[in-house]
Order: sequence, then C-alpha cells, then structure tokens
Amino acid sequence: MSVSGRDMMFIGGIPAVISFNAGSRMFRGVFIGLNAEVDFLARSPMDLQPQGEAALSVFLETCRQQNRSPLLARQVGQKGYLLEDIYAELEEPARQKGIDLYQLVRDQTLEFQKTGNRKKASTVFLNF
Repeated sequence: MSVSGRDMMFIGGIPAVISFNAGSRMFRGVFIGLNAEVDFLARSPMDLQPQGEAALSVFLETCRQQNRSPLLARQVGQKGYLLEDIYAELEEPARQKGIDLYQLVRDQTLEFQKTGNRKKASTVFLNF
C-alpha cells in the first residue's frame, strides 16, 4: 500500500487520508489501517480534527462492545497489523519534515485515551 502523494493527518495516532470534494465543498477523511472503513466529513480544515475524533471514538467504542480489535491484521500467515507497515512507510517522509512519527503516535494515543477534560492536541497535517 503506497500512501505517498496524499494529504494526511493523524488523530489519536491513527493516520487519515484527507481529500476535498469540489462539488460538495466538503473535506473527507478516511482512517487507514483499521478493520473497517471509518470516515468523517468537515466543511473546513479546522473542523477535520473534531469530526475525526468523534468518528474514531464511536468506532473504537463499537469495537470494545463487540470485543474485536480495531486494527486490520496483515494478510493470512503474517503476524501483526497493517498499521505497523503504514507507520514504517511514513517514518522517513515524516523524519524529513522534522517529525518523529513514533513520538507523535505515542503522544496522540495517550492524549486520545484520556477521558473527561481532554485538552485539544495540535493537529498534524502531512503531505507525502
């Protein structure tokens, strides 16, 4: 899976591919590496993060209730998750932009898991 040449953002440590539909004048985000298609819509780039957080929260809660992993497993016979491969592919382009991808993922994951008064983390957009 190649993710180069795309606009991406990270929410809760999970990458989302961002596109813009000129006809509807809406931004659409689609999380990658999850075991279902989880997408979100926003009218402006500033609205992407809260819409993405809401969609991801609902998805993760559904997975908890159904007692299933939210991550997409690698192909049959391979251990691990596709998200690990995606991170490996994004590591070097992020480093070239001065971003420690794994620190970003750790920080966002910890922040996203907090409940109650979750402070707003900074949005990270990348273009690959």
